[in-house]
Amino acid sequence: MPSRAEQSAERKALARREAVTVLRVGESMCGYAAAQLANGLSPEQARQAALDVAAELEITAGKLRRLALARLDPAERRALVVELASTGMSQRQIAVRVGRSKRTVWGYLRGRS
Repeated sequence: MPSRAEQSAERKALARREAVTVLRVGESMCGYAAAQLANGLSPEQARQAALDVAAELEITAGKLRRLALARLDPAERRALVVELASTGMSQRQIAVRVGRSKRTVWGYLRGRS
């Protein structure tokens, strides 16, 4: 049976591989969208293609954030929430950024979680 250190290293390697895959998919989406936009679409079709890829990239960004934040322990996550709040971000924006609910962010900012 692998040791805790080996299991941790394996989990980190898996997370890195998943991040690489997500980034490659994002790169492919951008390439496809660029080709579509350069393909002589009408202005409305080009607008729709840009909106479609923007929505997909937002999902991709969320996946990457979750992978990056999964490594934070609760104390680090609380500190990140406080730091983001000090920059003027709303609780909703912070919740999206750190992958937690708005209520959890509220608790972090009040020292309750």
